[in-house]
Amino acid sequence: MSELDFMGFRRRDGGIGIRNLMVVLSATDAANPVARSIAAQFPDAVAVTPPGGRGQLGDDLEQRIRTLVGLGCSPNVFAVLVVSLESVAGERIAESIARSGKPVELLSIQGEHGTQAVRRKGVEWLKVWQRERDRQRREPGSARELSIGLECGGSDATSGLVSNPAIGLVTNRIVDRGGIAIFSEPVECLGGEEVLRRRAKDSVVAERILATIHHYETIAMRAGVDLNRINPAPDNIKGGLSSIEEKSLGSICKSGARSISGVLAYGERPSGPGLFLMDAPAPATENITALAAAGAQVILFGTGMVNTIGSPIAPTIKICGNPNSCRTMGPHIDVDLGDVIDGTAGLDDAAEKIVRALSGVLNGEPTCCEVLGELEVAISRIGPSI
Repeated sequence: MSELDFMGFRRRDGGIGIRNLMVVLSATDAANPVARSIAAQFPDAVAVTPPGGRGQLGDDLEQRIRTLVGLGCSPNVFAVLVVSLESVAGERIAESIARSGKPVELLSIQGEHGTQAVRRKGVEWLKVWQRERDRQRREPGSARELSIGLECGGSDATSGLVSNPAIGLVTNRIVDRGGIAIFSEPVECLGGEEVLRRRAKDSVVAERILATIHHYETIAMRAGVDLNRINPAPDNIKGGLSSIEEKSLGSICKSGARSISGVLAYGERPSGPGLFLMDAPAPATENITALAAAGAQVILFGTGMVNTIGSPIAPTIKICGNPNSCRTMGPHIDVDLGDVIDGTAGLDDAAEKIVRALSGVLNGEPTCCEVLGELEVAISRIGPSI
């Protein structure tokens, strides 16, 4: 048995999850309070309640729907209750999730004549699913069925020296075994474009990589912002990063060294195995939401100064190479790689430590984010509401 093989929950569409979540998903923010109140009554239920959903148009609306459907279709999800103010907003989401073979129900506040009836019926549905879910047993899964998201935040000098390169070694293993790895944050690649261009599988992918990265520079310029003046961020500078190029080259390390198979839209699921760049912005909560929506069962999150947030859908493993942060922020760190900076371990040792932690999480061990409840969902916006 490979160190990346695991026992998971087999889905009707052929996928396999490492969690067996019941999700209460709000189609629009008007339904967020009742969705949260239903989920709160079950220890293994998750409320997906991002702001927005009304008055969104075009690409902005399509991105929101794609992301919500992706979260509902995650292999880590057993069943989904969609809650909406009125039925139309929820129908498209519920119908799309149902195509995955998951149990799905839709309740609308207006259709049920108020939130009290929605709450009562929602609780009854989750009780039914809970009984069905508790009968399901874990089955063997292999590394080629894995999809991992790659994230870094609260970066410092140790991110590019330790945590991200060690994550990159693990990324190579997963890709080599036929799995999927997704890295994102194109704005964190500025200054390192040529490194990624040379790793593209063909010229079409190379051009998409460059266009995706430079699009974020264009967004900033239109707003009158010079990214070289605001990036690295204050916590990055405090942690020892001196330039956007230094930060970018350190961030890119987590993608490993394999060929890049393609570029994905925000929350888009890859069509096959390999390494992919996703067009998702750098803020951590928006980014991990997109990675989870793309089907990632787990997220490897390198951090130096420590960013504490995690995804409620894809368990988020915090990996840190800063000995001081590991000491002062210990309850938030899953993998302490401070011994590499201390000189008592090397990067290969660090990669093995990540693999052991990853194996534990794949087989049911909780992450620090899950234990502490540091979980959130936020979907990036493209345009203003009307």
